[in-house]
Amino acid sequence: MITYPDGKSTVTATAANSDTPFVFPKGEYDYSVTSVGYKTYRTGTQGIEIELEGLYSSGKTFRCFDRVFLTENAMWKLDQFLSGLGLTKRPENEDELHGLMGRKGRAVMGPNDDGYPKVIKYQEEERVEDWSNVGPPPIQTSEDVPF
Repeated sequence: MITYPDGKSTVTATAANSDTPFVFPKGEYDYSVTSVGYKTYRTGTQGIEIELEGLYSSGKTFRCFDRVFLTENAMWKLDQFLSGLGLTKRPENEDELHGLMGRKGRAVMGPNDDGYPKVIKYQEEERVEDWSNVGPPPIQTSEDVPF
């Protein structure tokens, strides 16, 4: 088991040789936004912290943390993240930002310098024009199940 440097989460990996360090495999992964919120960093820069959860091809889950700084030179990354969720409009408040939780997207991810997952590029999805479809998916009832 590997504990992320932030101490919040872990990834369990098995290898033929347990002394071999785990390195996150580069590839395209589907993900779900599990946490997102505004943050002021110690430098005073405003940003957004994002937590994503995805699946390996083996079916095991992983978590990936990303940061988007809210500076003019870094807004491309926020736009890419939103585009990956099918959105064009930037969130205007905390409620709209939290409405991204549960949304699904696809991204190219690979290992950072320590072997943990990092986002290389969010994949663009079909876009919607407003926030009317933002939010967690609807709860399924027994009537939704085909059998």
